[in-house]
Amino acid sequence: MARTDTVVPGLLALLAGLVCTSACSSDGPSPTNNITQALPSCSNGARDGDETGVDCGGSCAARCPGDPGGDAGNPDADGGTQTSADAGSGINGVRDGSETDVDCGGANAPKCAEGKGCLADDDCTVATCSYAKKCIAIPSCKPHLGGDTCGKGEVGGPGAQHESCCRSLVVPGYDDPAHPGKKVYLDKYEITAGRIRAFVDRLAGQNGGKPDVKGWIAGHRPQIWDAEWEKFLPSDTKGGSVVIARRLLGDPRPEDEGYTGPPGPGVILPPATDQARNMGTNYQFGSELYVDLHGNDCATYPGSYGAPTYYYPADILSLDGQLARANGVTATGAPIAAKDLLDVKSMNCITNAMLAAFCAWDGGQLATDEVLDYVTDTPSSLGNTSGCGTQYDNHGELLGNIFTNTSQSGGRCAPVAVVNATFDAGDALPVPGSPLNTHNYHYPDLGVQTHDKAWEISAPGRASSAMAANGEAVDAIRVNPGDEPWMDLHGNLSEAALDMSGNSFTGRFALKYRGVGYGSARSDLNVSIMPGESIQRIQRPEAKAFYSGGRCMRFR
Repeated sequence: MARTDTVVPGLLALLAGLVCTSACSSDGPSPTNNITQALPSCSNGARDGDETGVDCGGSCAARCPGDPGGDAGNPDADGGTQTSADAGSGINGVRDGSETDVDCGGANAPKCAEGKGCLADDDCTVATCSYAKKCIAIPSCKPHLGGDTCGKGEVGGPGAQHESCCRSLVVPGYDDPAHPGKKVYLDKYEITAGRIRAFVDRLAGQNGGKPDVKGWIAGHRPQIWDAEWEKFLPSDTKGGSVVIARRLLGDPRPEDEGYTGPPGPGVILPPATDQARNMGTNYQFGSELYVDLHGNDCATYPGSYGAPTYYYPADILSLDGQLARANGVTATGAPIAAKDLLDVKSMNCITNAMLAAFCAWDGGQLATDEVLDYVTDTPSSLGNTSGCGTQYDNHGELLGNIFTNTSQSGGRCAPVAVVNATFDAGDALPVPGSPLNTHNYHYPDLGVQTHDKAWEISAPGRASSAMAANGEAVDAIRVNPGDEPWMDLHGNLSEAALDMSGNSFTGRFALKYRGVGYGSARSDLNVSIMPGESIQRIQRPEAKAFYSGGRCMRFR
């Protein structure tokens, strides 16, 4: 609908000059007192002249919103209001019609940029519309719990200072040769269980309820990927299975040595035959075993003291005899539902292949061992040995309670004694009551039970009970003094990473640094190459355990 402006007699000479085009001549018709002409500067979709907004204010008849006498929109010739629905492009300097923010979102306006308001993912130019109805660039941080609950303090607790769990920090002075000309970013926080749930839910929503991770990755294979890993990815909640060689499903050493007695504590013997294992998302993050690792602890059977952080409802857990997850109680006695307390925690019991697939879907890649070593100033010679920076462990000696060839303080990494880290998954080795098994994090209280010890896994960025004098969480690492720090690199979970050799991917995964059960993670079964196998078990794509998680890196 065209807008017109009625001209008062005193302005006729000025208006004549405004409305004439190259077709006007000096002896052409002159304006009359009744002339009505469109003012070009007031209907060109731009803010120009003396306008105070787009086609409003100044000499224009339409008042801009916020101007004295302004309306909610631009008046049209009929005295109505021009909205985005009848304005075509919707670009008028106000939020109107179906727009979700000023001049963006909804049915007719352009999509909204990061940080703008939205109602649905389709309103955004970036990845997704968050629970807070803001466009965000990284899709996994769509939910609240596990999406923007990283940082100091517990959810709802006093003094909590939380931010996006997808915050990523530039790595100063580091270049990735596979991404020339781009800055390298490393996520500040470990991946949360809530972010993995967002991944699963998003794919399920796009595929008729089937979280087809295998199908997605087949169509979006990242730069570092092996198609052989895809057999370990889910195609549905219950669908997809793979036959696992029997010896991988237990510790083969007793039978190799001819031992026929009962297995030792925590030892699982291989089954008699190869076994089919379910790859569905209802099985991926819990008790289903794809390769036996010492200290796996991803099940919640009676007496198991398992600590998986991905929440499954009781009906799914009961399919193989697991118990329902424990609800929690805060320090003030308030109840916390099991799903809510778990979604904010760092994700564990997730295979290396799923971590790599998740980071690709989330717009990045699983971190490499090289970028982690650069940030922590760790020599590459540390490899998969537990340690961090200048710190290192002699696993064999520690089992004998000997510390001669072990270093547990120094360098950029905080001393192991003050981060969320324990040597033994069962808190029994090297000796009962060892200071190596002091728990510096315990939240929330899960009551008296024997199947669930998720309280020992921290949400990213939380302070341990051994806090720094200034109140900052001790597990913070910076390349330069004054930099914003990365959190939980030394403790909480040992971190899975892509194993690089110079510029080349080795085809294997790495397990870096320390966290809960870091000694169990480096048992002989996990880090020695078993007879008939070609790589360490922790390096396999199907490896998962309660002590391992990861974080993504990005290139921009």
